[in-house]
Amino acid sequence: MSGIFGIYNRNGKSVDKKTVDVMLDAMSYWGPDEKGTWIDENVVLGHTMLWNTPESKFEHQPGRKEHLVITMDARLDNRDELAAQVDLPDKVMEEIPDSDFIMAAYKKWGEKCPKYLLGDFAFAIWDVQKQQLFCARDHMGIKLLHYYLSDELFVFSNDIEGVLAHEEVPKRYDDKTISLFLRDQGVHTKRSTFFEKIKKLPPATTLLITSENIVEEQYWSITDIPKISFDSYDTYVERLKELFDNAVEVRLRTDYPVVSHLSGGIDSSPIAVLAARKLQKKDQQLTAFNWVDVPEKEGDYEFESWSLSRRIADDENIIHKEFSISPKEVASFYDTFDFMTKGTMYYWREYLVQDHAKEMNARTILTGWGGDEFISYNGYGYESGLFWQGKIVEALQYLYAEKSERKYSWIRFARRCAREMFYPLVYKLFERTNDIYESDDYMYVKKDFVKVMKKYQFKELPFTPGVRKRQHALLRHGHLQARVESWELSAFSKRMEYRYPLLDKRLVEFALGIPEEMFAVREGHRRFLWRKSVEDLLPHDIVWLGKYAEIKIEAMKKKSYSESLRIWYGRHKHDQQDLHKSSYINYAKILLTMKKFDFDHSDPHSLRKVVVALLLTKRMSDRI
Repeated sequence: MSGIFGIYNRNGKSVDKKTVDVMLDAMSYWGPDEKGTWIDENVVLGHTMLWNTPESKFEHQPGRKEHLVITMDARLDNRDELAAQVDLPDKVMEEIPDSDFIMAAYKKWGEKCPKYLLGDFAFAIWDVQKQQLFCARDHMGIKLLHYYLSDELFVFSNDIEGVLAHEEVPKRYDDKTISLFLRDQGVHTKRSTFFEKIKKLPPATTLLITSENIVEEQYWSITDIPKISFDSYDTYVERLKELFDNAVEVRLRTDYPVVSHLSGGIDSSPIAVLAARKLQKKDQQLTAFNWVDVPEKEGDYEFESWSLSRRIADDENIIHKEFSISPKEVASFYDTFDFMTKGTMYYWREYLVQDHAKEMNARTILTGWGGDEFISYNGYGYESGLFWQGKIVEALQYLYAEKSERKYSWIRFARRCAREMFYPLVYKLFERTNDIYESDDYMYVKKDFVKVMKKYQFKELPFTPGVRKRQHALLRHGHLQARVESWELSAFSKRMEYRYPLLDKRLVEFALGIPEEMFAVREGHRRFLWRKSVEDLLPHDIVWLGKYAEIKIEAMKKKSYSESLRIWYGRHKHDQQDLHKSSYINYAKILLTMKKFDFDHSDPHSLRKVVVALLLTKRMSDRI
């Protein structure tokens, strides 16, 4: 992830060089390979470079070509296709940086150019002739773009720290975002941040800014995906194999070691295996990380995530890395992790993966995140979709076939029918519209802020019948975006970036374009189409039998979690300095709750609101 930032004084005032230096310093904390700025009176573009792809070493940004100046964080995956459509410098392809492709695309298609780009990107182009700034974010929102906009000033960066570094950007907190965080333990929004005046450009969106006008446009939508229809099931499988192979191939373009997640499941595992095989052809070896602790006894089925991933690694000559995270380390994260600027997905083990990857000088992490929502979606909602389309007989036949295949009892069959067919109606009849908060949402909030929270009435997404509607709802929910953005921001300081083969635009369009019956249960298996497409990459039992419930692993996680909270409380039980600082959190009540808590026997997840509240108050007090 390269750092990008910019300033556009829309009032024509010249930019203060000191302000530029402060922003450049704020964007250089991670030690970029190269950095620079371009200044022209009231406009500044800045860049802090992370080399990763071979062609990135030929980048010198901000870059100017004729009347266009660009700063970008991008990896383009359709360079060969674009090369046949746009005018490029007379050089060998390997020496033409992605910025040249983007500027050539802008020269040809103007503000419509993002439609023709494939890959992960966030960029800004200053057009000297038109005196306008054009910003864009990729289709799936893998790359970030934060901004502050007023009548007189526009400030942007892909790292929110860059925007905060500008002295004229207001630093007020956003009450609605804080309310979301306290209720949902995360922030699943397209635009808002913890700072009232700093927004995110949504995925698949462009922003055109002049001194007088602002134009925002969405250039791609999951609701406008063309339908895909083939003559045979095997054709769907073969096409999916091709798309998946290419999605992994293009994400291996790097001059540095590659690491991958490897869970032993059927999302990350085929990615790791395919990547390993491709790297071996180049005399390179993949390193894969598993989140699960090493079991005391190998072969323990309750540690199957570890044993299956280790088995795959041994078969494919993958270096298998596992590690433990101590309660002390987790307790330290509560005090040090800045979720306001580094994302709200606090999967502490992943940050240790990043540390290990950094030690290897890896700059790319492959992950299977996003498959469950799209191409490896489990098909739930297919039956209800049939019913609510009026295909009642087909729905019953499908459910009966499932009963026969899985040997359900008649009682379970009846329950399945009732749930899939009538739940949407029941939900609508009994939907809560007033107080949708749980009682403990307010437990650690000061009384004045409870009044603020009650202004914002949030509703959970309703049950949606049909595969396609559910896939759309999953994307709209925002949890997918929150994970992607969080990992992107947290990896910045480690000099690396995440790449998501299963969020490749072509795979997403395939998943949303094929008939819904492709996600139906087939031969007793959910995710059948995906399993068929990856069965040549994994052992038969891993593809078709699945995992056991890993009760022992969950028990160990709970024990570790409880101990980390005990350690944190021991460090802070005498704290007084923070009690008065937060306008939002009753810090004294947090300490009182933890004082009474039975860390040895009670479920530590009952303290989830405590963790969210203490994360909030610690970060906010640090910024005062």
